[in-house]
Amino acid sequence: MTTRVDVPAESTEEQYYQACHAAKVWMDAQPKTGQSLLEPYLAMVQASPAGTAGSWNARWAELTLARQAAVITAARAAANDECE
Repeated sequence: MTTRVDVPAESTEEQYYQACHAAKVWMDAQPKTGQSLLEPYLAMVQASPAGTAGSWNARWAELTLARQAAVITAARAAANDECE
């Protein structure tokens, strides 16, 4: 599972919010264990055969590295309750 991409994230403000919000909704729906949900969320996004709202409905493999970095950045923000 990819948890870091060493390129600048590329998304518009609206796309960032959409990805962050989708991650937060998913995380809020999971059982509370006290563990970070960042890695389970990224694993789900990366394994999705059709893409998810958090990846703008594109499969992980179809995203550029910069777009993958944007998904990871948004997911980190969601995990830290920092979606704005």
